[in-house]
Amino acid sequence: MTFFRQLLNDGGPMVYVILFFAALAFILFLERSFYFLRANVDTQELLRGLMNHLRNNNLKEAIANCDNKTGPIGEVFRTAIERWSEGESAIRHAVDETVQLIIPRLENNMKLLACISNITPVLGLLGTLFWMMSIFTRMEQEGGHFVTTITLAGDIKGALICTAAGLIVALLAQLFYFILLEKIDRIILEMSKAASEITFFLSSNAPRGTLVNDGNGTERILSAENSPFEV
Repeated sequence: MTFFRQLLNDGGPMVYVILFFAALAFILFLERSFYFLRANVDTQELLRGLMNHLRNNNLKEAIANCDNKTGPIGEVFRTAIERWSEGESAIRHAVDETVQLIIPRLENNMKLLACISNITPVLGLLGTLFWMMSIFTRMEQEGGHFVTTITLAGDIKGALICTAAGLIVALLAQLFYFILLEKIDRIILEMSKAASEITFFLSSNAPRGTLVNDGNGTERILSAENSPFEV
């Protein structure tokens, strides 16, 4: 701990700026990781449950299952179920729109994380330049005479600490970025597969009823005779 504190003191103010961005990158990584953890769901198990509800015409239960902390996959399933009575084309269109709306939420703060990985090496280089400028300032103050080795060693050490700090934080931020990007790609792929499966099931199974509002604030399910599809 003492060694770390000594490095901070030797590195100068720019090291504290770099550490601020390091802490920010770590916070962003944790926030996104917890978000993806909450969004994690067994797609096949959820789909099987929805299929059973839909075969039994239990639309309310199916939609409730979609809303029960199922994340982006549940949103896709809910959208498809809500458009069931409108046909395959409407289902596909609604599902595609939902996926396109979900993707920006998945990528939230990713640009900031990428920005941190890009600017921290520049900050480290800037700190190095400041230390080099201080060396020449000392030489100027000495009237052109040689500066002591101990003084030069301290300034060069500070310059190297700034460079190292910037590169290390950039490396960590880049690592965080690619880990999260892999999770995002996996979720998007899972959403696409889920959208295809639910669309195929709904288009292959005509609804035996449609959830509607009767105008008095209560919901009911239309009978098969009133369904727009043949059963």
